[in-house]
Amino acid sequence: SGTSFRPNRHLDTTGIRTNQYRHYSNTPIAAMSVNFGSTDYAACLTDLPKPDVPALRKGALEYLDSFDPQLWYDHPIATILNGKKLQGGSDTPVETVDALGRVNGRQYFATRSEVDALKTHMKTYKSQYKDLRVPIRRIESKLLGEYAGFLIGNQCVDFQKQDGVTEMEEATMANAVERRLNDLLMQDEEDGKLTISRKIIYVSCVSNFTNFLDVFRKTLRSLELGIPCVVLGRSNTVQHSYRWTELLVDLMRQEGVEDPGMLTYMSCSLDDIKDVTRECSESTGNLYATCSRALAADMMSGYPNTVASTGGPNTMVTTEYNDSIRDAIRMSAAIESSGQCTALRHCVIPDNVSEDQVKEIFTSVQDIPDAPTALKNSMFDGVFANHKGSKSPSTDDYIHEDKTDTYYKILRSLPDSSESMEEYWRKVVVDFSRVAAANDLQESDEDLFALADWLNANQPISLAVNARYSRMLDLGQRLFETTGLVVYTIGSTNNPEAPPALTCQARPQEGEVFGEFPPRKSLGKYTKFPVVVPSSTPSYDSAYTTDYLKSTSLSKAASKKVEKFIKKIHDKVVRGYCIELVNYLIDATEVNPKDGHGSSRTVLWGLQRPPMVTGLKTCIRVDEKTSFDDVAPHVLLFYATNARHQMELSVYPDNKDVISDCESLGLPVVLQSHEEYLNRGRKCYNSINVSGPIENFEMVGNFVSLYLPLGHVKSTMLGDETFIEQFLNSKKWLKMHK
Repeated sequence: SGTSFRPNRHLDTTGIRTNQYRHYSNTPIAAMSVNFGSTDYAACLTDLPKPDVPALRKGALEYLDSFDPQLWYDHPIATILNGKKLQGGSDTPVETVDALGRVNGRQYFATRSEVDALKTHMKTYKSQYKDLRVPIRRIESKLLGEYAGFLIGNQCVDFQKQDGVTEMEEATMANAVERRLNDLLMQDEEDGKLTISRKIIYVSCVSNFTNFLDVFRKTLRSLELGIPCVVLGRSNTVQHSYRWTELLVDLMRQEGVEDPGMLTYMSCSLDDIKDVTRECSESTGNLYATCSRALAADMMSGYPNTVASTGGPNTMVTTEYNDSIRDAIRMSAAIESSGQCTALRHCVIPDNVSEDQVKEIFTSVQDIPDAPTALKNSMFDGVFANHKGSKSPSTDDYIHEDKTDTYYKILRSLPDSSESMEEYWRKVVVDFSRVAAANDLQESDEDLFALADWLNANQPISLAVNARYSRMLDLGQRLFETTGLVVYTIGSTNNPEAPPALTCQARPQEGEVFGEFPPRKSLGKYTKFPVVVPSSTPSYDSAYTTDYLKSTSLSKAASKKVEKFIKKIHDKVVRGYCIELVNYLIDATEVNPKDGHGSSRTVLWGLQRPPMVTGLKTCIRVDEKTSFDDVAPHVLLFYATNARHQMELSVYPDNKDVISDCESLGLPVVLQSHEEYLNRGRKCYNSINVSGPIENFEMVGNFVSLYLPLGHVKSTMLGDETFIEQFLNSKKWLKMHK
């Protein structure tokens, strides 16, 4: 049954019992636990702790003042396996480099025999724990308190993060949300609803948000539910993630976690990491990564259980240009020397903006020598000019502003969607689309739909929309309704109470739900599931039990048409999964959207329909051997909601059973051979090819996220009732079909 450290299984460290979260809904069905937008999920975003920001800053500055850079040379990085550092046989350590390409320490790569030992561990290790919440949360408290300066300071020195204090401030609050979500997941497992996989997981670290994303939401949230973790080394900025892993190994020992095999650090070459992960894939669980799309695709091709958050060309649209917009562009582009995942990469500007005005944006960028200087001076958007940590774009393609080492180009149209925009990590690079449409987006359907099409094809993480105050909500709503992004921010060009929107604004714990999604149509190329923040990381490798699914009953709030659909499903487990899906959708959409709890902006968040563009549909393909049971969950997701008419069902002409079932439900189908389907010529928002049954009954919230947009939209004005009234009535929000 596993070892438990928690004497009261209902107790969260906040002292709130999990059943107290279930107060949001009047629907007479069971609360839907950790799934995005559910009653329980929404309640987890309330009553958050208040971080002591001055203490965080003080601790970080004190650590930096006492930091000895020689330590990273004298105590090199090494593989940690079963609590021991492996350095046997290594003759010469390699040099490590920081984010600016400067040598900052040493590292021992695992030898051949050590790599073999790692493989043996991956293949044979079994966690003896199911519940480590008590010791792990005591450790978490220490990391957010006495060791916060250590975490912020090491990240500052290694990644050259200018404002790690804000990350730790937000982590303090977001961690509380994700602890509660984990509590709900554990309760569901204890109630027999689901099983949490406790196979070893891999944590592929991201430097810019390693303290929140890697330390807390990936590693600690997994360890506390008894899931063993392997932290992977990197080709650069590897020192700070190794140092927190080393600290965590020691703290776990101090807190009585007796099995040292629960946490491993893999100090290996990239080739050896690929070798280990691929050879041991049948014995290990998910690999969690936050990275570029190119790297995610490479990971996914060799390790299909990759769950990746990926970058995207964050975009700002402005219908006017003035000093406040200039500053918004500069801050969005230069944040963390373009080292934030929401940094601006593409900007749509009016055609009357001159090249001199664009140049002026970048001449005002601040050049700084290093991140400790920025932290000491409370800066966040300084640029490290001419650093060697990442490549620069060609001056054949971009204008280079020598003084600030920034790059830009001015186009007369939107960038080519057939070519993915290179990120140029830690280099400030912006493509400006200077088009007449920026003046007239509200009047020109053609120009607006061209921009929406570009946004859907390229899937930025964040879209910032700026227009005159009297028109900003109308433009923001049209772009919100015709696209499928996660983060939308709407600001004005002329009202100080609604300052210009930046691309780099999101506080997930306040309902500004965040996610780095790949383009919808090619999502499976990059990740097993899109990642939502906040969420329970272990939920991405959890599945419902067959006994639970067989026992489910459909909510009385379900429509007669949905009830009839459910009765068409033969397999009891598949039927139960579809019932769970419908019950979740009823619960999540009863109040949808939901209000955020923003401290400086006005937020609405929730599940959404696909982009509302005439003729743009999700195509579901049914082959000759596909049964109605096989395709039922995918079809039901649309059939049961107001996305019903945004689905096209393509069926092989000889599949008489599916055709008959669809006809009896009034579901229109398009009869197409394989060749006709492939050559149909219609542009789809997404294509779903169903060739067999669902093999693993994953959490219904994760299933929905594969096919429907979700996230938030916000106004930069606090208490913006006009925004609330207008966007509450948007038809983009997902609702149950009447």
